[in-house]
Amino acid sequence: MRQYLEVKGRHPDAILFFRLGDFYEMFYEDAVFVARALGLTLTSRDKGKEDPVPMCGVPYHAARGYVAKLTELGRRVAICEQLEDPKSVRGIVRRDVVRIVTPGVILDEESLDPRIPNFVAAVRGDGRNGYGLAFLEVSTGDFRATEASSAEGLLDELARVEPREIVVDKSDAVLSSLVRRAYPRVALSTFAWPDQGESKRLADTLGEGYPRALAAKFPRAADAAAGVWAYAKTTQPSSPLPFLKLELFQREDTLVLDEQARAHLELTESLLERRRQGSLVALLDVTRSAMGGRLLRRWLLFPLRDVATIRRRQDAVARLVEAHAARDALRKLLGEVADIERLVARAKLGVATPRDLAVLGASLGRLPAMAEALRQTAPRALVKDAPSNSESDGTLGEDLGVDVAARLQSTLRADAPALTKEGGFIATGVSAELDELTALAAGGREIIAQIEARERQRTGIASLKIKHNSVFGYYIEITRSQLERAPAEYIRKQTVANAERFVTPELADYEAKIATADERRIALEISLFNNLRDEIAAEAPRLLALAGRVAAVDVLAALAETAHRHGYCRPVVDDSTCLVIEEGRHPVVEQLAAAGAFVPNDVALDPEREQILIVTGPNMAGKSTLIRQTALIVILAQMGGFVPAKSARIGVCDRVFTRVGAGDNLARGESTFLVEMRETAHILRYATPRSLVVLDEIGRGTSTYDGVSIAWSVAEHLHDRVGAKTLFATHYHELCGLAESCPRVRNVSVAAREWNGDVVFLRKLTAGGASRSFGIEVAKLAGLPETVLERARAILRGLEREAAQPGVPAQVHPLAEAPPQLGLFGWAPSASGDAAALSSGRAHSTSGVEELHPGAREVADLLAKTDPDDLSPRQAWQLLVDLRKKLTLPPAS
Repeated sequence: MRQYLEVKGRHPDAILFFRLGDFYEMFYEDAVFVARALGLTLTSRDKGKEDPVPMCGVPYHAARGYVAKLTELGRRVAICEQLEDPKSVRGIVRRDVVRIVTPGVILDEESLDPRIPNFVAAVRGDGRNGYGLAFLEVSTGDFRATEASSAEGLLDELARVEPREIVVDKSDAVLSSLVRRAYPRVALSTFAWPDQGESKRLADTLGEGYPRALAAKFPRAADAAAGVWAYAKTTQPSSPLPFLKLELFQREDTLVLDEQARAHLELTESLLERRRQGSLVALLDVTRSAMGGRLLRRWLLFPLRDVATIRRRQDAVARLVEAHAARDALRKLLGEVADIERLVARAKLGVATPRDLAVLGASLGRLPAMAEALRQTAPRALVKDAPSNSESDGTLGEDLGVDVAARLQSTLRADAPALTKEGGFIATGVSAELDELTALAAGGREIIAQIEARERQRTGIASLKIKHNSVFGYYIEITRSQLERAPAEYIRKQTVANAERFVTPELADYEAKIATADERRIALEISLFNNLRDEIAAEAPRLLALAGRVAAVDVLAALAETAHRHGYCRPVVDDSTCLVIEEGRHPVVEQLAAAGAFVPNDVALDPEREQILIVTGPNMAGKSTLIRQTALIVILAQMGGFVPAKSARIGVCDRVFTRVGAGDNLARGESTFLVEMRETAHILRYATPRSLVVLDEIGRGTSTYDGVSIAWSVAEHLHDRVGAKTLFATHYHELCGLAESCPRVRNVSVAAREWNGDVVFLRKLTAGGASRSFGIEVAKLAGLPETVLERARAILRGLEREAAQPGVPAQVHPLAEAPPQLGLFGWAPSASGDAAALSSGRAHSTSGVEELHPGAREVADLLAKTDPDDLSPRQAWQLLVDLRKKLTLPPAS
């Protein structure tokens, strides 16, 4: 226990898996927690003593499943192994931690989603000087960093990365609190941040892979990178990390997609079910390799803003769209390629198994055929002067790792096992010594047969046989009739009924060799394999670069396949501010609709002429689909893909903002309306003339008058001050009046018609606002009882008659003469009125002139006589109805 406590003392914040023979044991508070969390039996050590030690354990061969469950719970697990062979050591076996598994640092492929990166992120900085963010994927070597000027920008980038673990300086309570509030479900780890020398050590380690000039320009990003690198090093004390390059990028280089845009547009998971199915990435991801799936996700969440790079990707997609046969052959080969990135990273970390490297060799062996398939797409697909490290060109380059593939395939058996303890993974012919030991370990039948044939010929005894048993081992048996021919050097060992048994020094030596052959064979195989793994680790830079090119080819081929299957077009992407889409479609909704049932629509936005489209129309008519599909088409275009439209011209956007739907955030104590307003404020604060803003039902979380007022004001602000291209879907038909005072506002509506008492949704965008909402007809489709529908129609007719009363002057704002509402912090019939005015029989008109209201005194007297505690809910409702009638009487002349 002294050894356990010493190791545990160095890793107090981790659950210690302490290897004892065939089990990993846990003690004290670790045992109590793990037994409860994983449903294990809690026992104790030293049961007879006064203070027994709590204890539980798991078999070492089943440990990975238990470790995975603990990391899912956000815990760190330190794996403490036996570093010596217990058979050769007297006393206590030396043990130490060989690796630490955390939610963001996982190497076990069975615990990783093959198509989703498993990032650990580090954040550094403050609201005054800005923030640095770095994130890395230990299983692939993906290592990136950036800066954000505000907390909102930092949280937006964290949302795009979706890390499994976030690391913060243990002394920075403010930043820890910010991250914890924003991402309560993500594991938060704190540690002592390294000194400034860590950045220099990182630069020296990466060499040319460290962007020194950019690091000097973005010190907070460099500091965050050094921090996450230092944290990752603590988890792998005995192995070098596989990071070969740090990519420093600016947020301005990509189309920024904040958390709400990613969620509202359902880029990676559906909004309601929070599942991958139904998202855009699920539709697009027809990649054939795991690394291609991860890269596709990265391209989707980090679309480009550089027009030249976007067009290079489009060129590659276009070539693959046109070359059907070559694309099919290429995709078939890609399906036979394993996850080269993670296999190489495992070799670099020293945890790759024989099966891993055998699979790596087979995968690299497919690349020449893939290169040939790419050549069929166009002569320029693999020209010598093409930048072989450019993921946008759809090239594999000249270095296909042929030599590495040959080395792996010639050294390892194709059916190499995952475990090394039994051997059997080194191919025949690699080592003469190994081949001999293998033959010996297999029983040496060939050698025994050779000795037997030689002895028969030498002695002339045709019936001489070499046999084996557990008592004597190998022996020579001669029948009694031939005993006189037995050589003198044969040593008699046993007499049986019809024969004599002999041994020889040669057989004794051979027996000794066989006795240790298996152990020596396994040791030699492991030595040869470790050398091979070290060779592959040394080749990691070129192999990871090659893996990146293979992944990019996979993504481009997938985008081409999607474009071919669904009839997408190549958009014109330029530096203009225009957005013109002809017959655009929603990529996901289109696939859910019946064949040919989806109605495409045209959209044109231009900050100079048609900056804001006010989209009206009934529920279920397709307003939300229309505005979302526009945003998705922009994202698809800027990631370099084709788009679901007949044609499109996309002026590069800097950000896509969305305000679509809302819900309570109970964990933060925020109502639906507060969430809605917070997201709207975020848009108004950060949108620019190059942004695309998608708004759906602004203001619906509060009263009608408040909602229309807020929606109107938000639209005016976007028009007058921001200038962003905006699609504004609303049920507030009053907003159509914006077009009268705002020259760059246009009214459009999604058409619907009433036919024989039912509503027919045409789903076609037409000029002009909608005349009505068809809400009752939609309620009928939903199955509301006819009695409820009939009552709703009667109430609607009454409200429409009331709204049609003459005498209300028209103002710029449609609600300028609307009846006043009660304020939140002071009850009054108008902005300047108060309870005293009401009780005195006077009320303030909207013009500020006091007028005597004939019902005011009567209302005041009635309220004074009423005890609220004596009212039933029904009586209270009736009282309010009566009071309203009294206060809506026409004022005295």
